[in-house]
Amino acid sequence: MILFSNFFTNINFLKIALISFFLVFVSSEANSNNDLNKIRISYDDNTSKLRVVFDANKKINYVLSSDNKKNTIKIDLKNIVTGKKFSRPKIEKKYIEFLKLTKNKNNLKFFIKPNGEFQYKYFSLEPKNNYGYRLVLDIFIETDTVKEFTKKVKKIKKGKIVIAIDAGHGGKDPGAVGRSGTLEKDIVLSISKKLYNLLKKEKNIKPVLIRNKDYYIPLRQRIKKARRYKADLFISIHADAAHNRKAQGSSVYVLSQHGATSEAAKWLANKENSSDLVGGVSIDDKENDLAQVILDLSQSATIETSIKASSILLSKLGKISKLHSKNIEQAGFVVLKSPDIPSILVETAFLSNRKEEKKLRTKKFQNNVAKALRDGIVEIIKKGII
Repeated sequence: MILFSNFFTNINFLKIALISFFLVFVSSEANSNNDLNKIRISYDDNTSKLRVVFDANKKINYVLSSDNKKNTIKIDLKNIVTGKKFSRPKIEKKYIEFLKLTKNKNNLKFFIKPNGEFQYKYFSLEPKNNYGYRLVLDIFIETDTVKEFTKKVKKIKKGKIVIAIDAGHGGKDPGAVGRSGTLEKDIVLSISKKLYNLLKKEKNIKPVLIRNKDYYIPLRQRIKKARRYKADLFISIHADAAHNRKAQGSSVYVLSQHGATSEAAKWLANKENSSDLVGGVSIDDKENDLAQVILDLSQSATIETSIKASSILLSKLGKISKLHSKNIEQAGFVVLKSPDIPSILVETAFLSNRKEEKKLRTKKFQNNVAKALRDGIVEIIKKGII
């Protein structure tokens, strides 16, 4: 009887322990939501720039959308609740018609309606100094100068569309090297020339090769060369490599917002070299604050156009090759950093994969890649994306 009693006592103790663990787990799960500690709003009278910063304990998961008809921006903030010390920010009617924050279980919805027509950009920041995770929304309420810039950027282009084709690497820089000794610089130059020849046959397109032989061009010189040609689209062609020998497929990259932010500082530091922005608006005679607004608007519009164009190229590549990623990737590649030319980097296949290296060496696959890119560019132009 004593043995049975001890047995049941142990069972009851185990139950209590499991229940206690479960309650602790549930409690920790309940507290695992992110806390929105503060919404900071700042205004700049000189540039009519409005900055909204969301401060949180953890990285903010969000979906941002805008409604042109209602002139509003909506941000869905996922798995986040207002912190204990959170207070709603005060607004200045000169800049904001209304601001609203609503709660739905463990999610928040943020609405803002600027007082006037606007452009915007947004990006995330990691913790630094005394700040935690932040989501930043910059809104530019259109002044006469900004309206002038917007009109010129959106003007209908006459004449041929200029496509800058950049064969990656070259000369002393071989790029990736396949297991059989295949050099990336040779493969991508061959594909670039094939794409050039295909585009030459299109009446409304003027293709240009950033390099047409085996020589080295610094990354920023590639951007400058494309801008001298007044390119409407810049495509950099590469062949990928990875430590994982099984990695395979094509992928497409555009510039990340973080890369754009760091690049704007370089342009502002060299304003005398920035007087020929596509669209006809010079920044060399502007105060730094206004020049920053123009650069921000230009870069945001360029990234948006790059993403739209990339989705078409990715779908075309998906018809002739397996895709390494079905989503458009974003990174801070230097060759994508032109503030006024939509820029795309295409990784055709993996040289580090023995099967794909063999495929990359064939004229058939090179021709297929060139045709896919040609078809994508033709569709991009037809849809008025560039």
